[in-house]
Amino acid sequence: MALAFMLVACGRKKTVSPVDYTAELPVDSVAGSADSLFFSPEAQDEELPESADELFDDFIFEFAGRKKVQERRVRFPLLVVNRGDSAWVSREEWKYEPLFEHQDYYTVFFNTEEQMELEKRTDLNHVDVEQIDLERKRVKTCHFERLEGEWKLTEESFRDFTPAYPLDRFLEFYHTFVSDEDFQRASIMSPLRYVTTDPDDDFNVIEGTLDVDQWDAFKPQLPSGIITNIRYGQTYDRPGEMVLVKSGISNGLMDILFFKKMGGSWKLAAYEN
Repeated sequence: MALAFMLVACGRKKTVSPVDYTAELPVDSVAGSADSLFFSPEAQDEELPESADELFDDFIFEFAGRKKVQERRVRFPLLVVNRGDSAWVSREEWKYEPLFEHQDYYTVFFNTEEQMELEKRTDLNHVDVEQIDLERKRVKTCHFERLEGEWKLTEESFRDFTPAYPLDRFLEFYHTFVSDEDFQRASIMSPLRYVTTDPDDDFNVIEGTLDVDQWDAFKPQLPSGIITNIRYGQTYDRPGEMVLVKSGISNGLMDILFFKKMGGSWKLAAYEN
């Protein structure tokens, strides 16, 4: 990596493009469709709020929703690594990257509930945003670094699901879980622990249980197709646990699904909303 950037600094005269990186994007990387409710990249102010370079979540929503911000916060030429092949993308070749702005939510995978505190840290200097294509079993990763106090996109990479990818086996289970109703029902613990906000007191929660027959009435819209994962630094060294957090972008709603591996099979063990 260091050698590559030294070559750039020494005066590369043209951009090398051995792969068509746009053809590999798991989502459309041009500006959002006309019916998008969540952003209008051309119309937004270029300035970022002061907090954007402290908490990564504050930055990434500004980055995803504003084209002008991306023009300032991508380190060009941008290195793109596609299954071992490398290309350099110039500012002129760059296409707007909406990330999760085409949806009304984003998702994050944590190994434990305690890791959820990572997203609140202001001392992070490297965060990866993954776009996971469950159908094609491919992952696109946007690598962000805080350089001289500013968050910037420094690299993009593409890879297939492999045993080396820590979420590989769980995502294969999860893809079947969201696409096969019979499999889903068979993968729910009974009773299922259920926690929800008290409708009469937002600062209180109600805990109870659900049986499998009640699941359809209470379950959220389960993320499927192309989903995201923000890597704040969480590791996945507990192979029998997984926490999926689905957070609403415009409404502040959150669903948390706790999965555990029991007898060699993954089960949904608890659900909070």
